[in-house]
Amino acid sequence: MRKTKKLKPNMVLVIVLCTLLLCISMATYYDLIILPKISKLITVTILFSFYFCQLNKMANVFLSIFLIFFIGDALSVFDFGEISSQLSKSMYIGAYLLLIFVLLGKLKKVKFEGLVTVYLALVLLLNSYFLYALYGVAKENFIDDIDLVLYICHGITLIAMTYFAFAVYLSRETVQSITFLLMVFCFVFSDVLYYICQLYVYFWIFEVFEGILHTSGLFLLYKYVYDHHTHRNSDKRINFSEYFIPTTEKLKQIRVNF
Repeated sequence: MRKTKKLKPNMVLVIVLCTLLLCISMATYYDLIILPKISKLITVTILFSFYFCQLNKMANVFLSIFLIFFIGDALSVFDFGEISSQLSKSMYIGAYLLLIFVLLGKLKKVKFEGLVTVYLALVLLLNSYFLYALYGVAKENFIDDIDLVLYICHGITLIAMTYFAFAVYLSRETVQSITFLLMVFCFVFSDVLYYICQLYVYFWIFEVFEGILHTSGLFLLYKYVYDHHTHRNSDKRINFSEYFIPTTEKLKQIRVNF
């Protein structure tokens, strides 16, 4: 008898991701508010189902992160008023704090010297200035003090997560560090677009990108956890071009005449 072949995670995930992103885009364009929220909610369920079909273990910290994201998405979908929105934001902040906790374990081997220190200082300053500028524009729109506190905590958490992700990437430049950095970018820009739509100006294309980036961030989190537990390319140094367009020496030697 032939042995059953396992599904290739990358191919199936790409198909599912493209389908979800298409649904989010079309639903937002036609003003079907509930569908993008439901798409966010089922994303974690799909990732969980597919992950445990491939592997039977997951570290407690990653399991907690996925569950907290799921609760945050559920609270945003089943809106029970202002307290539901505040709890949803609190869940997201909690998930980001756990991601920072994961990064702190990687920072033990980081050496802050030379250009790395300059890059990190620039990242911290630019992110802090951007948060302050956005706060200056939107602070008058906050009626509830709790929302204002959550906004500030959310911004500080995003800055810290971006800073530590950059620190780990600049010191190691592995596949895992790039995946984590891209995931952080997705979550940060997704949340920034959310606040722009909620507090400054609403434009449907912003909401589309907010949903796309949030979903992409969850898929990158899945990839990071999957690679972590399968130890795939965990210590291999790589750059951004090789991450997106893998190549070999044979491919480099091929000449193309125009």
